[in-house]
Amino acid sequence: MSGDLTTVHNLCIRKNLSFATFRLPRQSVLTTCIQTSPGTIRWNSIHELSMKKGFIMAPFDIRNGKTYIHIEPDIIIIGDRTRKTTINRINMLPGHRLPEWNLNEPVVTGREEYIEQVRTIKNYISTGYFQKAVLSRIAVIKGNFIPEITGIFLAVCRNYPNAFVYLFKCDNDFWLGASPEPLFRLSDGIISTVSLAGTRPLAEENMNLNNWTVKEVLEQEHVTRYIHDTLREFQIRNYRVTSPYVREAGDLVHLRTDFSFRFEQLSGRIPEFLDALHPTPAVAGQPKEDAISFIKQIEPHYREYYTGFMGPVHADGAIDLFVNLRCMKITPDYLSLFVGGGITLESVPEDEWDETEWKVQSLLNIIQSFSGQQNEKGTYQTTNR
Repeated sequence: MSGDLTTVHNLCIRKNLSFATFRLPRQSVLTTCIQTSPGTIRWNSIHELSMKKGFIMAPFDIRNGKTYIHIEPDIIIIGDRTRKTTINRINMLPGHRLPEWNLNEPVVTGREEYIEQVRTIKNYISTGYFQKAVLSRIAVIKGNFIPEITGIFLAVCRNYPNAFVYLFKCDNDFWLGASPEPLFRLSDGIISTVSLAGTRPLAEENMNLNNWTVKEVLEQEHVTRYIHDTLREFQIRNYRVTSPYVREAGDLVHLRTDFSFRFEQLSGRIPEFLDALHPTPAVAGQPKEDAISFIKQIEPHYREYYTGFMGPVHADGAIDLFVNLRCMKITPDYLSLFVGGGITLESVPEDEWDETEWKVQSLLNIIQSFSGQQNEKGTYQTTNR
């Protein structure tokens, strides 16, 4: 006898056990990490990160009040079926104190306001304040999707075979996402990272790099140069780098460049390297600190774990950390979809809004298929002001 993933997730949610279920890109195997003991490990600095076995969730900016979270699993389940003995073990566990949900709806940025924010950023770029800034917004989807969250997760896995797909819960930090962007991967002695930027719908003409605009190519080049500079800063001289190419991510495509080098060149400095690398210009801007300072003034919301990073540290020492993109925060009353795009001097404000809409629709189509016949459930809220 066995139980399915829905049973496991429902038990963990009901008992408020910290857990993460994930699937690596181009793989089919699901892994679920469950921490049965209370007291999930949280850090206030990336330099405190432990590379022990488990699942890491990191915020965009620690100064916004969110901490680094590390789930240390007492139970690991491989696959989407679970032995009855494991189900019984989870069922017998005492529940932890249930989270207090903050149900104040996040600020939703409408089309005209977003376009005006893009224009403001372009004005600052023209004065030389920075070269690029990444602007984000939140789209709210009405309804309680927690009962269907496992189904949504599995549907996202099917629709995003090239992405890192995860479902994470620790108290009221409840997130689901499908990231197309590896931040730091370590496997068989090789470390890899990528420069990823630019977004278009999946279409035959968009698979040809020559059809992308100067703005899109330059936006990705900002990220590529930044990674080159970071590698030089850490005196990593022997590394491989690909030419830019187009990579599929569900029903979207992005520009991507891959970097790789041997672990020995970085040994013992992983937290320091992550601190220097994240956030890259792909999610912040360039120069990084100037762009972050500005977007925190212009964005009316906290990013929380959006554009942070997350992923597993495996028992064999392998590490798979991804930038938290194409993601949503889950509450009992609504889903908050976080989307954004890079703004440069060449940006067309209306096109930037359209890019965020592609990203919303990419997940919205999946979510709304689970909305049933309830009147407001699945409603895409375009403004709350």
